[in-house]
Amino acid sequence: MKVKRCVWHDAPIELIDRLAGNYFFSSTAFAKLWESMGGQPVYWLVEENGQIIAILPGVEFGAGIFRRFQSMVDGCYSRILGDELPNQVCLIVAEQLADHLSSAGYVKVFINDFYNFFSSRPNFVAEPSLTHLVDISALDWAPPDSKLRQQIHQAERQGLKIEPFDAARHMPGFMKLVRLHEKRRNINSRYHQKFFEALAETFLNDDRIIWVWCEHEGKPAESSIFFREGAALIHWQMYYDEALSHLQATKFIPYKIAKDAALKGMKSLNLGVSPAGAEGAEFYKSKWGGSAYTYNTYVYNNFLGRLW
Repeated sequence: MKVKRCVWHDAPIELIDRLAGNYFFSSTAFAKLWESMGGQPVYWLVEENGQIIAILPGVEFGAGIFRRFQSMVDGCYSRILGDELPNQVCLIVAEQLADHLSSAGYVKVFINDFYNFFSSRPNFVAEPSLTHLVDISALDWAPPDSKLRQQIHQAERQGLKIEPFDAARHMPGFMKLVRLHEKRRNINSRYHQKFFEALAETFLNDDRIIWVWCEHEGKPAESSIFFREGAALIHWQMYYDEALSHLQATKFIPYKIAKDAALKGMKSLNLGVSPAGAEGAEFYKSKWGGSAYTYNTYVYNNFLGRLW
């Protein structure tokens, strides 16, 4: 097997997108988004007898000795792409990719291995990542927590309206919600307006993105971004105005979008990766039913990476 790095303009775009299918995190559209954040989409190709048998999408950030690789960014997990690779071949491919990534000159490497393609390799540390998966496939599915159901019904009784996000009309209000999120948590958002503008443009032509907007009496109330990853609906980001929390938009929107997605064949709702020690977030997610799901993020640091 031969492993090589391929940048965007040399990448087999049509092949990547065919193999990615409904897996948005592995698509070229997702990788391209991170250019707005200073990233460069790259693809590690595995070839055998001159044929591409596997592809690992990712994004590089930084330059020179501080270049790092992520597959994928912010806990979003791309997968090894290939045409029905046997399990044994897939394991060998994953080993080859990990070994090449650790010797490619990156200061850091992050592989979010949600699909369990990889295993422990020399120089990599396995760090557990925790998310929550809810089976939404049953026609009568509803969150098991009675209070949560009451809050959803309250939003329905109030006639809460949601609509597709329209950047031309909603972006100023959306950025206000982002600033409220920053103030509430005393953090700086990792995403700036250029990223959201790029995402909004992609959203117009990619049904693997679901972006909804809710306002009340002309004021922005809540906005949620979902991704379709295979048969899973992922609630990726949520921004809201706490002063309008009585509308229960933060409960109603995930429920409504999940029910609509289930009618289109989606099987599960993924409530997103929880930070370490976030017991409050896990308690809230448990109200939706389902169960916790743990997978490994494999992390490599060279000498500089261990210092930085």
